[in-house]
Amino acid sequence: MMALSIEEITANYTSSLHALGEIAWSYYYQGQLDDAMRLFEWGSQLLDFPEITALSQAQFLLRYAEFLIANYFLTNQDEEMVLTSIDRAQAAASKSHDQRQQATALYLRGQMNYYQNMHKGLQDYREARSTLQQANKLYTTLEDTEGIAQTLFYMGLTYEREEDEKSAESHYQQALKIAREHNHKWIMSEATRHLAGLAMQQDTDLALRYALESLHLRSEIGFKRALPPAYFLVSDIYTLRHELDAALEYCQQGQQLAEKMRLSSAIINGLLTMGQIQLQKEALEEARASFETAYRLARETHIAFAIAAAQDSLAQIQSRMPNS
Repeated sequence: MMALSIEEITANYTSSLHALGEIAWSYYYQGQLDDAMRLFEWGSQLLDFPEITALSQAQFLLRYAEFLIANYFLTNQDEEMVLTSIDRAQAAASKSHDQRQQATALYLRGQMNYYQNMHKGLQDYREARSTLQQANKLYTTLEDTEGIAQTLFYMGLTYEREEDEKSAESHYQQALKIAREHNHKWIMSEATRHLAGLAMQQDTDLALRYALESLHLRSEIGFKRALPPAYFLVSDIYTLRHELDAALEYCQQGQQLAEKMRLSSAIINGLLTMGQIQLQKEALEEARASFETAYRLARETHIAFAIAAAQDSLAQIQSRMPNS
């Protein structure tokens, strides 16, 4: 056996890092977050070898950072580690002189800023939106349709959090149009999910169509981690329509998946969804128990939006209790 040339070593490192990233991302899709984390940590230990190109470093670090941001969204944990990973990925993207990697670094920074604000209950999303707009501009220059749609979707989220539903819907529709044209199914599932949320109070038929489409798309691409909230959204819409058997069926499916994958934010979501079904059934004590458990878990995980949702639900049940 002969020693490998520098070029061969570089090629092997490139393919190995790509494979590790793809496998780790598949674990994440399946809800195997600990396994995904181990693979990303293992791969990151290879990055100091001199034969690894700046582009390969950037691509791996950006995917790792994207996973850590998703994990932060789900758990509200390790904020400083995530920020450090974004800094490292952005530095690698700059060093690579690759505009697509640089656009992705901006997209991830804007995404993380959005989730930080959401978890902390902040209302000003202008900084996150500005960063996402910078990423969108670069993606547009590159004619990267997936990046354009992703950034439009997240800009829509910032407007929705600021209660500017008109701007939010406009950005979701733009993202959905591009995603449909280019078959970006994950973005399609996200845009339809949030369009369903905007439509819930005005048109439950439209909301249900969007929500079922989002659930179908997530199932189709094998994104098991994202299925629980999709089931809960469909359940919430059926509850609004007073179709409680269907609401219960979808809620229970989501709860089973959330508990199996130990997704704390999804477990809280499921408790709130179940509580609303119980409330509709006039099972007030059961509903209160669901809301109280959701509130306790939300406090334990320090997720501001979940705490607020649980508090609102508890206030709702209190107004319905005898002698309240």
